[in-house]
Amino acid sequence: MLAVFTICLFASAFLLFLVEPMVAKMVLPLVGGTSAVWATSVLFFQTVLLVGYGYSHWLAMRLAWRWQALLHGLLLLAPLLVLPIHLIPGWNPPATGSPALWLVLLLSVTVGLPFMVLSTTSPLIQHWFSRTGHAHAQDPYFLYRASNLGSALGLLSYPALIEPHFGLHAQTDLWRDGYVAFLVLSVLCLAAVAWSRSLGASPLPSSTVPVLAVEESRPITWRRRLKWVLLAAIPSTWMLAVTSYFTTVIRPIPLLWVIPLALYLFSFAVVFARRQLVSRYWLNRLFPFYALPLLGMVLLGGGGPFWLLAALHFGAFFLGALLCHGELAADRPAAAHLTEFYWWLAVGGATGGLLTALVAPLVFNDFLEYPLAIIGAALLRPALAQGGGARSRRADLLLPAAMLAGLLVVVGAMSVAGILGRLNQVPLTSATTASDLLRVLVVFAIPAAISAAFSWRPIRFGLATAAMLLLALVPLGSQPVIFQQRDFYGVHKVVSDPAGTRHALIDGGTIHGLQLLDPRTRDLPASYYSSSGPMGDVFAAEQPVDGAWSVAVIGLGAGAMACYAQPRQTWTFYEIDPVVAQIARDPALFTFLRDCTPRAGIVLGDGRLTMARAPDHGYDLIVLDAFGSDSVPVHLITREAIQLYLSKLRPGGILLFNISNKYVDLASVLAGEAASLSLVGFQRTDTGVTADQAAAGKFPSAWLVMAQAAENLGGIPLQPDWHGLQANPRQPVWTDDFSDVLTVTVLR
Repeated sequence: MLAVFTICLFASAFLLFLVEPMVAKMVLPLVGGTSAVWATSVLFFQTVLLVGYGYSHWLAMRLAWRWQALLHGLLLLAPLLVLPIHLIPGWNPPATGSPALWLVLLLSVTVGLPFMVLSTTSPLIQHWFSRTGHAHAQDPYFLYRASNLGSALGLLSYPALIEPHFGLHAQTDLWRDGYVAFLVLSVLCLAAVAWSRSLGASPLPSSTVPVLAVEESRPITWRRRLKWVLLAAIPSTWMLAVTSYFTTVIRPIPLLWVIPLALYLFSFAVVFARRQLVSRYWLNRLFPFYALPLLGMVLLGGGGPFWLLAALHFGAFFLGALLCHGELAADRPAAAHLTEFYWWLAVGGATGGLLTALVAPLVFNDFLEYPLAIIGAALLRPALAQGGGARSRRADLLLPAAMLAGLLVVVGAMSVAGILGRLNQVPLTSATTASDLLRVLVVFAIPAAISAAFSWRPIRFGLATAAMLLLALVPLGSQPVIFQQRDFYGVHKVVSDPAGTRHALIDGGTIHGLQLLDPRTRDLPASYYSSSGPMGDVFAAEQPVDGAWSVAVIGLGAGAMACYAQPRQTWTFYEIDPVVAQIARDPALFTFLRDCTPRAGIVLGDGRLTMARAPDHGYDLIVLDAFGSDSVPVHLITREAIQLYLSKLRPGGILLFNISNKYVDLASVLAGEAASLSLVGFQRTDTGVTADQAAAGKFPSAWLVMAQAAENLGGIPLQPDWHGLQANPRQPVWTDDFSDVLTVTVLR
């Protein structure tokens, strides 16, 4: 009997977390691949999970066993009406504004019913198991381990096993077959419960599993429910926040979102095991000394080797999740209240998703939900020492406030005296000034030392870490931010160097545009677009052919490419992010558009979708320069996407791709697609940037050109720095139905 319940729970969870990345990949060509898309998708799944848990609680508490079996049996059959999972043709996102609501509606219609039905399994199956005569029926929470292990393995198997070998259509067919197998297991569980009840069996105590008699007598108060919600909400918020922060600011590597979600699921499996696998006491002792360095790193924007940063960010998150979820497991009620307990856990998870996906982008102009999640976990820790009385409780509030006030007074006095301005002009290294070191002391070193002394009092420690966040908002340092705004697509900053000689557009940790402010060099393309780099080669080779080109550019950035325009040419920029368009148009930030292409058109919306509405054969050159932090969205470089671009080119036109990228081998992907479409292609990787060129704003870059014939490329094929594309016959061609990011990703 136990094996049937365990396998059923494992299968339902496996299917649940297999469908999440599968559906996310299905909607990728429609909404792109930003971290906000993933956060919104997770919020949707958490909300549907909440609905499923609510249904399970209602079913278990309100209906007799026979009606439970009948109603749920009918619900289990309902998803067969909409399987296999598929998108509705022609349902496209809005051209402007945030697509969050549209994405939620799309997911509701596409996968809402199957996901909701599967989400009912964990609490309902555990509730039914508690009504059998099995020896462990009085404490069925250990089955939650099988559910979360299934979730984690389903999640990890997608990029490792499913995506590399199956296209989306095959994946949806396999998922449908898996759902049918789950139906069979569910029927077996129903039969096992019916058989047990027919024998009149009642739960038998087990000598190896403690009976929760104490919990049975404890009332389920609203304070206790609120505690459950908070303990579930903090890890949910932290999971999504570390995903957004790490994949945007630290390392924009594809598929990294899998790691935090897998750790989140494994933490449940660990703490809900039959026996305690990790000591809650030592988790509590260790947490402050792991959280403080992480908080300092986040607030100060520190960097370092990938594996060290991954261990710090993901390790601290896993520790925090174990701590919060361990408190939940320790406070779980008796089996009679199991479904309500899971309902409040789902409320907490959905609350965390709501705060991260919808509230934070509207309220914050940076990823502040990340340090707030760390602070929340610090406040929810159990106390390492009991007692202390009213005096200690007052000190919990007054001591962190005194620390904050003292440091603010010091900084304020230095500002009034003009010391900060002088410190900002004292160069210590090529990257720091004296004011940067002062910032480290004020924001991290001094508060961290004081916070560590407070670690035995959760409120005192948590408020001290909150003071660190407030101190981080004080303007200190050598890189003034002159514009910053956050929207659905990320955090966009325009910063100036200490000498005020240049402006840089930064998305996460990647510079997306650079302009020198000297009037003599202001309109010279810099960064990836330097005239001495690959882009300069293309325009030098092609412009004599026709000075009246019509040029389309997918991805606007700061607009530096506009200064390659000639007077008779027509330029159109396709940009998905309205804030980026606002930045490029503002002459107080960047003047490329104003100076070089004042009549250029800017079309808002996803580049692929909006270009599809443009007239065929209307462009001589199409440039793909769309970044999602540091990687190109997959849906813009599939074979179907390139076929679309070709249909928009005039005879003799060319395609130009910016493949400057640290982590994904885009050249091999595009080479395979060029070969499949009988196109010629050449690539140049320009890494030899001299010191003088770097001072003039040039960055290393890599670009790739394609055309129907080599003669369309002018002198490019004859230049020694340009090399012909070589397709790998063993690498499958990427399509809207198939792509395998993992095999072309390199960790550095």
